[in-house]
Amino acid sequence: MNLEDLHIYALRLGKEVIDVGLVDPEYELTRLSSRRRGSVLLARLKNRGDYPVYSNLFTSRIDFVKLLSVRGIEDVYDKVEGFSVRDSLLETVSFWDFFESVSVDLGVLPFIKYYVEDGGYYLTSSIYIACFEKICNASYHRTMYLSRETATLRIVPRHLHYIYSKYSEKGLDTPVAMVLGLDPIQELAAALSPPLGVFEVEVGASLGGEHRVVKTPRYGIPIPASASVVVEGVLSRDKKSREGPFTDILLLPDIEREQPVFIAEEMYVSKRRPPIIHAIVPGLWEHLLLMGLPREARMYTDLKRAVPCVKTVRLTEGGSMWLHAIVSISRSCSEGDARLAGIVAISAHPSVKHVVVVDDDIDVDDPLMVEWAIATRVKSGEDVIVLKNIRGSTLDPRSSNGVGDKLVLIAITPRNEPYEKYRRVGIP
Repeated sequence: MNLEDLHIYALRLGKEVIDVGLVDPEYELTRLSSRRRGSVLLARLKNRGDYPVYSNLFTSRIDFVKLLSVRGIEDVYDKVEGFSVRDSLLETVSFWDFFESVSVDLGVLPFIKYYVEDGGYYLTSSIYIACFEKICNASYHRTMYLSRETATLRIVPRHLHYIYSKYSEKGLDTPVAMVLGLDPIQELAAALSPPLGVFEVEVGASLGGEHRVVKTPRYGIPIPASASVVVEGVLSRDKKSREGPFTDILLLPDIEREQPVFIAEEMYVSKRRPPIIHAIVPGLWEHLLLMGLPREARMYTDLKRAVPCVKTVRLTEGGSMWLHAIVSISRSCSEGDARLAGIVAISAHPSVKHVVVVDDDIDVDDPLMVEWAIATRVKSGEDVIVLKNIRGSTLDPRSSNGVGDKLVLIAITPRNEPYEKYRRVGIP
C-alpha cells in the first residue's frame, strides 16, 4: 500500500488524514493517536528509513461497515464468518513487476517503542506468511527489533506455531515472509481465525482485498502484490531470544518470554512509492477492533444459531474488546434463554470473563444504560451465575495460566412481572 491508497481508504471511511510530520520513535505516536481518535495520522519517524507510518484508520465498528461496503455491523459479521474460498480468487503475477531488492537492514523499518514499560522497539502490523506442504497461513505477530538482521516475534500456539513445529520436527528452520503495508481488507483477513488450511490471503481476496499475489524469490511464499515491504527469512528452530515485555490489549505489560529468532535474509520494497506502513498502537482502538471484532462476529453467529431471539452482542471497549461482553435479547426470550445466551457467549469466545445479558430496550453501546439495567433489574441471589476454574484468557491477570472464574449477569426484566414496573421513561 502506498500513500495514495491510504487517502483513498480514508475517503471511503469518511476520515481526514492529518500529517503530523516528524515524530520521535519513543512514545510520541502513542500520545498523538490517543488524542485524535477521529483522524488518520500520518507520520515519519526520526532516525528511521523513509517509510511513513499511519495510525487510527480503524477507530469504530462503522469503519468496517464502510470498508466492506455493507449495510450494518451484522453484515460485517456475516462477511467475516461466512467467507467462501472454494474457488480461489488469487492471481499469481510477476514478483519483479511490483518489488525491487534492497539491502537487508531491519533498522530502517519503523520499529516503535510505544510505552515506557515496553522492553524494546516493535513492529505491530507485521504479518508473517508461511507454508508447509499445501497449507499456508497469514497472521499478525508483534516483532521486536534485535539487530539489522534479527528480531524476535511472539508466537502463540495456533497455525504459525503448527507450521513452525512441523519444520522443527524435520530439523529445519521455518521459511517465512514478514509482510508490512497490506491493504486494510487483507489486514482484516489476517486478524481472522479460519480453520487450518484456509489461507487468510484468499479470505482477504474474497472480501474485496488485493487478489494478486507474487511468489517470493527465495522461498516461493505467496504474498499480496500490493504490500509495501517484504522481508524473507527463517524462524530459527534453535535460536531463541527475549521478547517483551510488551503492552498488550488490556494496557497491561505482557510478560517477557524466550521466543524464536527471525533471521532476515532478503528484503524487498514496493515500486509504488512511497510505501506506507501501519502503526497499530497497542491497547488503543485499532488493536481492540482488529483483535476483538472477529471474536464478536463468532459470538453473534453462535448466539443467533443457539438463541434466535438474541438481538445484539458487543465486546466492550472497557473490557478491551476481549474480557467483557454485552448481549441483548428480545422480550420474547425467556429467562432460560437469557441464561443460555450467557453460556453460549462464553463458549464462542472463551477468553471472555464477564457477560451481561440485557433486554433490547437497553442500548448496548451506552455503558450508562447497561449499568442502569444492572442497577434496576438484577436480583443478586437469582440473576448471577458464577462459573469457577474455567479455561479463559492468559491475558487476564487474575487467571492462573489462563484458568479463572467467569460471571454471567442476567440484567433483564423478570418475565413474571409487569414490564411497566421496569420500563425506563424517556425524555419528553
